[in-house]
Amino acid sequence: MESHEYEMHHQDLRYRGIVRQDGQVQVYMQNHCIDSSKEMEFDSKKDTDTSVNLFCAGLLSGILHGICSFMKKEGNPLEDVEAKARVVLDHPLSYLGVKGYEETPRISKITIDLYFYSFLEEEEAIERCKEALKKNILYQTILPAVEIELRYHSSL
Repeated sequence: MESHEYEMHHQDLRYRGIVRQDGQVQVYMQNHCIDSSKEMEFDSKKDTDTSVNLFCAGLLSGILHGICSFMKKEGNPLEDVEAKARVVLDHPLSYLGVKGYEETPRISKITIDLYFYSFLEEEEAIERCKEALKKNILYQTILPAVEIELRYHSSL
């Protein structure tokens, strides 16, 4: 496939990860870098940017950006948009290495409550949000692997 033909159908994104001596991982993007303290943290008193937290935050922000920009392009912007996500991690004891637990740890379900105001009728606004998700990169990428439940809450 010629370069021009390839670029019409694909965009390559490149990242570089470096593990520092303190165990932090720095991931460099084109013009920015982010730090990750560890893959997962179970101590709720520690405020860390874990890989799992960054992944889930990226998914949630990607969904919000996608829906809001889609609705704005259609001339029906949403207002007062907020979302809450609940992420279910299966088999955390396996991740921690507890003897007798060998199942594969994974995110099995994500429930997102989306709150918004729209000048559209509630049913129409929800249908437009669902249409926006059809072109949402992160949502479409993980949907085959993780159950995602979106619950819509329109304020009057």
